[in-house]
Amino acid sequence: MSIEEEKTEIDHLFNDKLRKYEDRLVDLILDIAQSKHVNPKISKISSYLLIHEKLTQKELKELTEFSMGSISTYLSVMTGTGVYLKERIPKTHTYTYSFLGNLEDLTTMGFEIALKSIDSLERYFKSKKKELKKLIENSQKGAEHLFRRIDELLMAFEIYKVVFPVITGNSKEQIEKEVDLEDFKLKKSENSESKQIQFDPEVYSVEDNILNQLAASTMFIGRDPMFVRILGYFITRKYITQSRLKKITGLSVGKISEEVNSLLENGLIEKASISEKGKITYKAESAGIMLLKFSRSVINRMAKWENDLYNTKRELEDNKNTLESLYGYMRIYRLNKSLLDSILNYKRVVEMLDKILEA
Repeated sequence: MSIEEEKTEIDHLFNDKLRKYEDRLVDLILDIAQSKHVNPKISKISSYLLIHEKLTQKELKELTEFSMGSISTYLSVMTGTGVYLKERIPKTHTYTYSFLGNLEDLTTMGFEIALKSIDSLERYFKSKKKELKKLIENSQKGAEHLFRRIDELLMAFEIYKVVFPVITGNSKEQIEKEVDLEDFKLKKSENSESKQIQFDPEVYSVEDNILNQLAASTMFIGRDPMFVRILGYFITRKYITQSRLKKITGLSVGKISEEVNSLLENGLIEKASISEKGKITYKAESAGIMLLKFSRSVINRMAKWENDLYNTKRELEDNKNTLESLYGYMRIYRLNKSLLDSILNYKRVVEMLDKILEA
């Protein structure tokens, strides 16, 4: 074993006095990831990379207790996002993996990734509108409905593109000065019968392509593909029942019920009607509003950790004399502070989203 490899064998372990703070941060990151429906294994690997800065696959195996095969697979996905870096240790055959960027830039990087994803999706959906326009001219059933749902999504993208860049580093007054909420009055669909939409084959094909594109986008990468699929059907169709979702996804009744109840709990969908036999039709009022509410629910889940992070920050500062010399202290302190700062910034996003959604 080379000196470089021997060094990494000990550098990834924190002193027991710091372990409780490490565990708190892992729990927080996993909880936030759960609200985003991110794969739990990817979330756990990500949490340790954020905390430890740089780790090998062997070190990640020890910390996460995952198999080497799982770690290798998920690291390939993660490095493909451009957020994580893979580097070879000089004079060895071992690679380290690390978070690409400064901890202090977590919020900014999150916004930048989201905006790049939005730019890509925006170009894609505009091309789909051209496709659907031709289908509308040919009187294809469902084409006009899908065209309108895409328009609703594009309006949500415009909101993200304006709100995100001005949030970080600006006061609430500056943000409100730069963002004219009157430009973003989201149109709610007119009252209509809670009827499941029917598509002609060519329109079904466009819908399927849209669902696949959403699943592959950076916005949803690493998330439970079945959750993304169900979310996607509410985006494209507006009205749908659990039995219909079971038929088109092949998922179990239990899984469908779990995901639908999660969407209901977060206010992304609502019950539109109940038949005489008790069959419930669910509704996502606007595709754009649904997407904005999803972002808001994730941020609200994150914000519930604010007090824990603040208390941890105080503990670390109060015990600085005994902890500062321990390996990992500064990394844990910086990550805790960065997450706390991120929450404060994201809460400002929620304030803006609330005003837009209520406008």
